[in-house]
Amino acid sequence: MIPLDDESLFGNDAGEDEDESILMSYFVDRADFSKFLDPRNSLRIAKARKGMGKSALLVRFAHDRRTSEPHLRPIVLQHAPRKLIALKEPPATDNPHVAVNYWTQVICGAINLQLAKDIGFAWKDDHIALVENAELAGFQGRNLIGALLGRVAAKIKLGAIELTPAPHAISNNEELLARVRQEANLRRPVWFLLDDIDATFQNTPAQKAFVASFFSACRYLVNELEDVGIRATVRTDVWASLRGAQDLDKCTQYLTEIKWSASQQESILTHRVLAYFKRCYPADPVASLSVAEHAEEILNKVFTPRMRWGRGTVPSAHALRVLAGGRPRWIAQLCRMAGERAALEKQKVIAWRHVHLSMPSFGQLRLADLQTEFEYQFADLHALLESFSGGPSNYTTEDLLRRISEKYLGGSKPNDVPPIDGIEFSHALQIARFLFQIGFINGYDEYYQERGTQQFIGFEERPGLLEVETNLDDGLTWEVQPSYRNALRIK
Repeated sequence: MIPLDDESLFGNDAGEDEDESILMSYFVDRADFSKFLDPRNSLRIAKARKGMGKSALLVRFAHDRRTSEPHLRPIVLQHAPRKLIALKEPPATDNPHVAVNYWTQVICGAINLQLAKDIGFAWKDDHIALVENAELAGFQGRNLIGALLGRVAAKIKLGAIELTPAPHAISNNEELLARVRQEANLRRPVWFLLDDIDATFQNTPAQKAFVASFFSACRYLVNELEDVGIRATVRTDVWASLRGAQDLDKCTQYLTEIKWSASQQESILTHRVLAYFKRCYPADPVASLSVAEHAEEILNKVFTPRMRWGRGTVPSAHALRVLAGGRPRWIAQLCRMAGERAALEKQKVIAWRHVHLSMPSFGQLRLADLQTEFEYQFADLHALLESFSGGPSNYTTEDLLRRISEKYLGGSKPNDVPPIDGIEFSHALQIARFLFQIGFINGYDEYYQERGTQQFIGFEERPGLLEVETNLDDGLTWEVQPSYRNALRIK
């Protein structure tokens, strides 16, 4: 019997924390990833919501560079913003030119530190500067001279002269990097990867200018430095908030947007399960199956074939995908929580009961995630979400606007409501559209089975809804996303 509470069954929630070989075993490739993964493209930016696989795509790119071109000895640096900021204090200004120079310097500084680690020690002044600067940042042990001196004493006194080894800071990392890379033995491809540039983003003019300047710096560097390439990730909502920033429109051509269709989401889940069997139960017949031809058989090793849905049943993968909001990370989390429930009951497979019992805890996590992800766009998000507590799950457009007006706005005057994504509040429709944009509500197609269309319509599919009076809902009703219902006691 498969241990359904095995934490590795559905993979790690965070792609950057997953064992690289395991991640590669269940990574789902797509044609629209080709530009991001192609090393001929010096700059690409992956844009997606949280939990959609941005970090996993970066890991895949790094893996490809290290394994497909070993003869080139590429330098692949994977960084997070906090590591860069630790190298140099950000400037206390929203001047875009100063901010671009800051990002240019810290990116080049990070590359220089990696070069120093590879060099170890050299007699040339440039090389010594690199090594010493690496010591300052704690990237490696002391160089040869420093180590020899340290064996004798922290300080060496020669008569009245006291010598204390002191590294010299590099004043211009960009210039130094360009000089060092002119040498033939150091001419190696350099790939700088930055994940979650927007990790602590706040929707303020200074923050928007600071983050937008990072992308301008990336454009500048890949054009100025030969053999230096950059990959970065950004949340969809943050990118939208940066609109109007200087030069950002020039970066749009480098975007790769990560979206997953319903079938692709289910394919990711199937690949995770299959990879687990290949690792842990290679003798099991299911380990030799292919996802393309035997997806249902693979999933049936872990889940019941169908789960309850309304007055009928649906394939288990469909129920899990919808309940988890269609984000690969959330699907894996829900499966893991349900697997723990099933294991406690000593069941062979995960059934609807285990998923249903997991929804209260899962919903609390999702609600907290939603507030963390979007509170910077609307400061009163917590109160807005709570205004739906105890209400119905489905609304007509008229009912939705009434709910917002009565339960959230109440007797509030417009100037009591904070701005929504930087725009002053004016009417309830503005709030309804924001709820649609962040995925708290989705369009619901009541007759989807007859029409053969999607049941839930997200903002990505129809961004024009709840915007213009001529077609507010296209005949759809509005459904609170299932992930949040239990936490808010929504019926």
